[in-house]
Amino acid sequence: MQLIDIGDTKVVQVRPDDSVDHAIALLEQHGFRHLPVMERGRILGMVSDRDLLSAVAMLPSSERMSAEEGPARVGATRISQIMSSPAITVEAEASLEVAAELMLREGIRAIPLVYQDRVAGIVTETDFLKCYLDDRPIARKSGWRLRKVADLMSSPVVTLKSGDQFVHAVRTMQSRRIRHLVIVDDGKMMGLVSDRDLRRGLGGLPLQAQDERASASRSHMQVVMADVMSREVMTIEPSASLAEVAEIMVKNKFGSLPVMRDGNLVGIVTEADLLRHFVASCKD
Repeated sequence: MQLIDIGDTKVVQVRPDDSVDHAIALLEQHGFRHLPVMERGRILGMVSDRDLLSAVAMLPSSERMSAEEGPARVGATRISQIMSSPAITVEAEASLEVAAELMLREGIRAIPLVYQDRVAGIVTETDFLKCYLDDRPIARKSGWRLRKVADLMSSPVVTLKSGDQFVHAVRTMQSRRIRHLVIVDDGKMMGLVSDRDLRRGLGGLPLQAQDERASASRSHMQVVMADVMSREVMTIEPSASLAEVAEIMVKNKFGSLPVMRDGNLVGIVTEADLLRHFVASCKD
């Protein structure tokens, strides 16, 4: 199979001078998380929902007016201010394994596909998860999709408490190179915090705090995990299949699932875990 076989050939793009509001509207309209940034047929970079969360909490300008600064807009206003550049691309006819390994190595979730120097499509982490679900040749290969969560989950789980501070969460994610933290108080799971949750908190800072690093740090010190965590958390059992996990993640746009056994937290499984397993299965 080639990447173009699983990727999306419908590529919605933005230009560097487009407004942040325009990008937010496109992501919400199409249900996407990534947009290639193009100009005169050339791909210059990528902008993602994570970029928009960090910059403006994914809020349009009408909702992020600074009360103290009058009509001034909080955060970035143009795509060029927040996009990732240069864009990492892959040939549309390349193998699935090539792009999956690149995503894992670079820590990215979407890659534009090019054919004869033109953008021909885009492949995302979700497209690879869908390979766990359908009747494509890769899905029918042996029993790799039916391996159990217990075989793949990370354990023990990195956890924080609901009263732990924002900065503590950021440092923990960076040092452990993870994107999800389970919040546990007195042995009971209280919620889940993702890097998206933290980015949303960052984008929600007042204008003056974003512009001044010291002020931003002081603002963050007042934010605790109870303020940003998701409280309604779906979980999975260790005996569930990886295909079941993929289906839940794709359907609900989850990046991770805590693993529970008899009411106890025993592990966590993430999109990246499924992607690594996919790569290993391609090599078998």
